[in-house]
Amino acid sequence: GLQDFFGGQADLARGILRAVGAAEKRFREDALRILRALRFASVLDFTLEGETARAARACAPLLAAVSAERVSGELGKLLCGKAAGRVLRDYPDVLGVVLPEILPMVGLDPRNPHHCYDVWTHTTVAVDHVPPELPLRLAMLLHDIGKPDTFSLGEDGQGHFYGHPRRSVELAEGILTRLRFDTAGRTRITQLIRYHDLPIAPEAKPIRRLMNKLGVETVRQLFELHIADTCGQSAICAG
Repeated sequence: GLQDFFGGQADLARGILRAVGAAEKRFREDALRILRALRFASVLDFTLEGETARAARACAPLLAAVSAERVSGELGKLLCGKAAGRVLRDYPDVLGVVLPEILPMVGLDPRNPHHCYDVWTHTTVAVDHVPPELPLRLAMLLHDIGKPDTFSLGEDGQGHFYGHPRRSVELAEGILTRLRFDTAGRTRITQLIRYHDLPIAPEAKPIRRLMNKLGVETVRQLFELHIADTCGQSAICAG
């Protein structure tokens, strides 16, 4: 028969992920298990048990020593999970060890009526609204990563991010290179980031020109990004 020594069936029924034995010891044995736990939480739409979550945060600095290829593999699966946005929102402190560029977005108030979230929350909501294709999810994760560096206040007190797509591309290029993404993948993702803020007129002629310039598949993906970006903004953008 089935021997359940650690209460796994009960945890599965409740949607809980729990380390076997002492969570901190398990993570110190192999720090990649921290990202793997977040990946399972995203893919299965589970939550980490309290002690497991505490240990993941306490041991997160160990991720700095994990190879880029291993980090990249787990991060890609996490981003394509059905609960990716929630996991990103809950654990920016853990993910920030391997992606320190995301940390300035956390809590950054756009000071603009078009936005109802801080920049990081907007990003996580937008990630959930694109199809689970890795180039799209990565482009959405990184599309506003340049906003903290380009934030300014206008005379009316509203926030602006002039030139943020260009800065986002610069930062994304560094991140994707560090995580050992191939040239084709980096090119596609940074192209989507570069044009994510481009106004797209709902008319045949300008769309044909855009397809001639970027290709049909890239334009399709840009449409997906535009929709997701709007879903992460305030209600006035939906009009």
